[in-house]
Amino acid sequence: MKFPLFTLVFSVFIHFYTFAQDSENVNLFGQYNRGEARYSGSWAYVDLVTRQEYALLGGKTGTSVYSIDNQPIRELGFIPGPSSNWREITVLGKYAYVTTEGSGTGEGMQIIDLTDLPNSISLAKTYTETFTRGHIIQRDIYSEAPYLYIMGTCNNCGVNILDATDPVNPKEVSTYSPGYYIHDAHVKGDYLYASAFYEGTIDIVDISDKLNPTLVAQIETTGGNTHSAWTTEDDKHLIISLEKDGLPARIWNIEDLSNLYEVATYTAKNESLTHNPYVRGNYTFFSHNTEGLRVVDTKDPSVPVEVGYYDTFDGVSGGFNGLWSACPYFPSGKIIGGNREDGLYVWTFNNAKAGRFYAGVVDESTQERLPNATVFIHKMDIFLSPNLSGVYKFGALPGSFKVEVSAEGYESIIQDIRVEPGDSLAINFQLKPTSVGIFNLLPHLPTLSISPNPFSEFTVLDLSDFEKATYLRVFNTYGQLVRTEKVVGGNFHILDRENLEAGVHIFMVYGREKELLGNQKVVIGN
Repeated sequence: MKFPLFTLVFSVFIHFYTFAQDSENVNLFGQYNRGEARYSGSWAYVDLVTRQEYALLGGKTGTSVYSIDNQPIRELGFIPGPSSNWREITVLGKYAYVTTEGSGTGEGMQIIDLTDLPNSISLAKTYTETFTRGHIIQRDIYSEAPYLYIMGTCNNCGVNILDATDPVNPKEVSTYSPGYYIHDAHVKGDYLYASAFYEGTIDIVDISDKLNPTLVAQIETTGGNTHSAWTTEDDKHLIISLEKDGLPARIWNIEDLSNLYEVATYTAKNESLTHNPYVRGNYTFFSHNTEGLRVVDTKDPSVPVEVGYYDTFDGVSGGFNGLWSACPYFPSGKIIGGNREDGLYVWTFNNAKAGRFYAGVVDESTQERLPNATVFIHKMDIFLSPNLSGVYKFGALPGSFKVEVSAEGYESIIQDIRVEPGDSLAINFQLKPTSVGIFNLLPHLPTLSISPNPFSEFTVLDLSDFEKATYLRVFNTYGQLVRTEKVVGGNFHILDRENLEAGVHIFMVYGREKELLGNQKVVIGN
């Protein structure tokens, strides 16, 4: 099983790690693999009379419905369809609507009648009036509005909007047609958040008048590959997934559509992509491809904290394997997912909560904020950087953390800070000025021997006193990791300044288990 190193990278550069294990705070309730060659989208159906819960799952050759109230999980019915790696589902009332990019016999949007569950399911109709193939289907799950939204019906068709007041005979009422491909869309209230995959944007569209969808704002996502998005419960933030390895999910403030800005990013592992974010309460549930299910506490979206996970893939991180979908919208709290390789997963989550602190760094005598202070979290190997207001934000699962705070010209301090579940602590770190202005940045560890220092082209690290050394990490003064290199303990290591900007850097040497062995301040000249 992969070592689940997970990273929260946002405006304060928070990184976290856990010990190697397959899950945390998430338990497997059950699994079912009917033997399909590929699985994809999943969705929830709840009988409002009996309160029975059902999982719907798209497979390579059709759609299955499962009973998930008790163990073992039982398959109750299967509706075949055109063969495809991608099959997506939503539910409106007592009907499931299924789209796929597959073509051939049965091509079109399938309408599956769920009224006779748990006894049987049936294909009520296949819609073909205005399109036959589609990549994603969505609806506003926060209301009973009888509208369906289908994306990917052609390369530049935008979003097809259908009125399903008559559930078996939906009628297309309009389209959002920007002239380019829309991959997915989140719908809530009067707005549609359309993911323009190749344009690298989120189009925020006013759909209060279904006959006249109107673009009102647009978010440009760094790196493109804009896959999908979901709003937080209070509609103040939008969580965006980008379908490309190395690109983290991005979190934007959308309170004022004339002033949209990013507040954080999240990834469990840089080598893998986040596929779909679904928000329920204070949590965002990511299907993180090769990293499986990831549960992130987004009570404060500017400080996202991973609080649970279940790894579903044994292979190398990265690429289009593992968990495709993760739907958390069951009254019982169960979560279902479609894992590409082996079908339906059903989980429970213990609702673990993150703790957070928000810190300022001030001069002890004047109480004035110190803008260039450094806040270092020991053991977790992270530097925090302040936001525009000078606040250092930190979040993690409950625990105690040794925090070192320093600033040029001040004595550094080390404090033990404990965060409990749900904590939102306000802290002021107070530093005493020193008699001599020094750049007091490094944790108190053995000093590396580095020569020359300063250097402009290359320098040599003497690791004769560090037999356990296995790699070197270089940080800039903002706490950002700018270089990682393997080293051999007990030897000399030559490092060139390629791609390293002029200025002060921190060199840190580590052992095999992320043990920080030694460090040194290094100056790189022009």
